[in-house]
Amino acid sequence: MIDPMRLLLLLLACLAAPAWAQERILRHDVDVRVHADGRLDVAERIEVAAEGRVFRHGLVRDIPLRFDDLQGDAVVADVEIRDVRRDGRPVPWRTTRTGRVLRLHVGDDRHLPVPSQPVFTLHYRTTRQPVFGAVQDAVALAGIGGDQPVATERASVMVHLPAAVAIGAMQAQSTTGADGVDARVALSSMGSAQWTTSGPLPPHAGFDVRLAFPKGVIADPGAAQRVAWWLQDRRGLLVALAGLVLLAGWCLLRWRRVRRSTRLSAVPVRREPPPGFSPAGLRFVRRMRPDPRGFAADLLAAAVDAHLRIVRVPQGARTGWRIERTRAGAHALPTLEQRAQLVALLPEPGAALDLRRHARDRIAGGCRAHTRALRRRFVPSLFRPHRGSVLGAVLIAVASAVAALMLAWHTPALPATVLVVALMLPMLAVFATLVRTPTAEGQALLRDVEGLRRYLGGAIKAGRGHDGASPVLDAARYVRLLPYAVALEVEDAWTQAFVASAGQQSAVATLAGLDWYRGIDVTDPARFSRSMGTSLTARIAASLRPKRRPRAG
Repeated sequence: MIDPMRLLLLLLACLAAPAWAQERILRHDVDVRVHADGRLDVAERIEVAAEGRVFRHGLVRDIPLRFDDLQGDAVVADVEIRDVRRDGRPVPWRTTRTGRVLRLHVGDDRHLPVPSQPVFTLHYRTTRQPVFGAVQDAVALAGIGGDQPVATERASVMVHLPAAVAIGAMQAQSTTGADGVDARVALSSMGSAQWTTSGPLPPHAGFDVRLAFPKGVIADPGAAQRVAWWLQDRRGLLVALAGLVLLAGWCLLRWRRVRRSTRLSAVPVRREPPPGFSPAGLRFVRRMRPDPRGFAADLLAAAVDAHLRIVRVPQGARTGWRIERTRAGAHALPTLEQRAQLVALLPEPGAALDLRRHARDRIAGGCRAHTRALRRRFVPSLFRPHRGSVLGAVLIAVASAVAALMLAWHTPALPATVLVVALMLPMLAVFATLVRTPTAEGQALLRDVEGLRRYLGGAIKAGRGHDGASPVLDAARYVRLLPYAVALEVEDAWTQAFVASAGQQSAVATLAGLDWYRGIDVTDPARFSRSMGTSLTARIAASLRPKRRPRAG
């Protein structure tokens, strides 16, 4: 007599057997009709044995969308679902894009009756499937994809051409994803080919077919059609490029308009710098961004204030630059940015630094400290980004980027589209830095800066006119205001005014006797001023460039 407990355990084990292993596709037949214009009408009949595991609500079918043509270029086919039925009755369906396929979900939340053998019929139309060659054309299809997690007992693919073709003029090929399973093919002079598998296909085994035939059976796409396809495949990239051009145009127009609105008129001449502002500070306010010339002007100002010495030494065809700190007390410098610059470059008295590329890290650290101090002082108290212009640029970038990425998401042009969209980010950052408007306090300071620039640049005219209000341009005044002339890019005019006031020999003697300058003898005041402005700026900019990597070999 059988123990009841053992009988119960045996019954539970039978119930726990994997019912999903019994689920399978009993038959999968694909019928493809090729039209003369290259369109394909596809009808699929899929009969399944449903047990409620894989086929719970219906069927999932992956329809390939992307393939490579004869030139190796990726092609994206268009698929139009026309009819979906189960056992002859329409059923709900939806599609999603997943990688290279269009995933068709057949069914809804209701469960299939199990066990059952429903028959699903799918009708859809595709374009761009034919492959056009120089001698032959072909239709290549993933007739039965490898998307099903169950076995397929029997599969067939039938392809009908739009015209009769001799059997000898057609070439039929097929591949399956299963070892030991091939396909038998039957060709008809009516222009058709039928492939039938020789055995069951295991789960995830595909069935691909290819039928080649002479040219002329289907019409080659014309130039206009090829251009339309090319544009369609790259519509996301084109939208991104259009957005980039539109963004650049907006930034340029808004920058010009904002710059025009900040222009000053009827600026009075100012003969002294505004108190409490360094040369780089005045340049920063005028340009609304830091640069190497402002950095060089503050170095020159520190030298004039006897905190460092500038040394120029010949190095072959070039000129070498070195700065040496001459005394302690960086806190005695008048502005925050000058103190930050000196301490970062030359931390201790007696320290020296060659302005060469091998000292790039140290010079770059000095520039960062100098820039941070400038921004802390002047932003946003003296000027701030023009919010309306920046907001418009952001809206253009976001709208074009979202549209471009949505259109390009499943196309071969996606990497290029992402690259173009990424280019918008630095453009936005630069635009937000450039398109700035001064505050009321900044506007007043700008008037002082422009007034000082007018005086330094026109001092020679004032001297020739014997303007009694202008102070005497002696050596001390020239040297004291030279850093401001460098910062405002009028050092040549300022030096010419000094030479006209003091005389050539006296000017040369003054410059040759400067305590804060050593090195190459001064024989020409104009050349000296250019070296303190243009040459020193160029040396600092060159020192900030990345080091060149040695060539291999």
